[in-house]
Amino acid sequence: MAESYIIAHDLGTSGTKAALTDITGSIIAAAERRYEVHYSSDGGAEQDPEDWWKAIVETTHEMMEKAAVNPAQIAGMSMSAQMVGTLPVDRDGKPLHRAMIWLDSRAEEEAAILRKKTGMPFIGGKAPSAKVYWLVRNKPDIFAKTHKILDCKDYLQFRMTGVYATDYTLSSATTYFNPWAKIWWKDILKAIELPLEKLPKAIPSTDIVGRLTPEAAAELGLKEGIPVVGGGGDAPSAIVGSGAISPGRMHLYLGTSAWVSAVTPEFNLLAEGLMPNVCCDRNNNALLGEMDNAGGCLKWFHEQLMSREDEEAAARDGLTIFQYMDRLADAVPPGSDGLIFLPWMWGERAPVEDDNVRGGFVSLALNHTKGHMIRAILEGVGYHLRWIFSAVEKAGITRKEANVIGGGATTAIWLQILADITGVNLLQVEDPLDACARGAAMTAAVGLGFYRDFAEVERAIKMTGKEFTPNPERRALYDNGYARFRSLYPPLSDIGNDRIEPVDERIRFSLKSGIESFMVKRWIAKMEKEVL
Repeated sequence: MAESYIIAHDLGTSGTKAALTDITGSIIAAAERRYEVHYSSDGGAEQDPEDWWKAIVETTHEMMEKAAVNPAQIAGMSMSAQMVGTLPVDRDGKPLHRAMIWLDSRAEEEAAILRKKTGMPFIGGKAPSAKVYWLVRNKPDIFAKTHKILDCKDYLQFRMTGVYATDYTLSSATTYFNPWAKIWWKDILKAIELPLEKLPKAIPSTDIVGRLTPEAAAELGLKEGIPVVGGGGDAPSAIVGSGAISPGRMHLYLGTSAWVSAVTPEFNLLAEGLMPNVCCDRNNNALLGEMDNAGGCLKWFHEQLMSREDEEAAARDGLTIFQYMDRLADAVPPGSDGLIFLPWMWGERAPVEDDNVRGGFVSLALNHTKGHMIRAILEGVGYHLRWIFSAVEKAGITRKEANVIGGGATTAIWLQILADITGVNLLQVEDPLDACARGAAMTAAVGLGFYRDFAEVERAIKMTGKEFTPNPERRALYDNGYARFRSLYPPLSDIGNDRIEPVDERIRFSLKSGIESFMVKRWIAKMEKEVL
């Protein structure tokens, strides 16, 4: 019997990857394409859905050519994708407006109105509810023609199947979906002025959305009728691809940005500074703490401060520039001889949301070298991740070990620094760059019956066997560094926000149980800004 394969598309902000996997999640062949983000001065960040579809088509053809696999062997397709996008389409499924992606922040005024109308303090300017309300108030002609409001993945799967659907991981991030009852929240839709009929049906990630239409099959070079499984958002798919799927398990994503994700049995809106989400495994949920700038800080340093001589030295030794930077950092003692780096290069998201705070080097001295600055960046990211891990621990999940994925998971120097600072054992996942695509493929494998459940998937994810354990001899040093790091947030936040009165006043909130009503308690308590 011919071997079966699964196609997973991973739709990111800067590009998409098509990956052909076997049913164990191993990547057989892959292809990537990039596309642009259209920014505007009012905070807009949009992408053209046709650019996405073109990238999907091109990468699918290239991937299949590399693999030399018969299309008849494709058992199914699925997708991981960027989340909280907003795309209005007409009755034929054609976009009426470019997609407002997760970066789009122009709906701050609408968010403030919705917070007042609904009593839901967690609605921000990037939330889909605020974006939809922005369309209602600013693009009434477009909204009147809108047949469905879709997220990014929903649109592409419509192009594949002709079916309008979204999955629970995406719908639970909209703020107008009841994550307990798994239905759209009519009371909140009323506040947004969004008719229920303008939304797609919401389904579990393992459900089949539909089957590949003759038109889509012809474009993609595949067979008509291939089942397309729902899949999930990028962060929930990464949970599956990391192998940390069962309650209490955690994974760390380390790339341009970074996040800590912890799986929980309950949907938890009380966890301070963390975002709740439904998992691809509908029986579990997750808490996510994301920092906006991690590897991006290293990329900035490389582009702005590394010299041609550094590039030449790296090439002579057969190293990439980032491997060369690792070597410079490794020659510097832990603690970077007192130099502290604050990684808030373009605002921060968790465990405090502050779009205006900015980063920098603190205690920079004449004895500090380029290597000191690089190590300080690695340590600064570690300090911020420790802050997020602490928030996860406050939510009741023991900070013990985490599986690591993303590009940063390939550097042993950084992983040891992070383990030493956070006190968390870090376990290296095989092929860490492919975690999102692997997660989408394995979600499809469950939906198609290759696995009974996600517990079997968890056991199937392969690890390298490398574990980075905290060095107890460095604990006191890094405890002191962390205390210094945390003490620097309030003044930096004040400066970034151009005011000296307290900022970042956070509100604790809870949701009552209920099916047809959001039942939000107006306020449980107000918190003064936390300062160590």
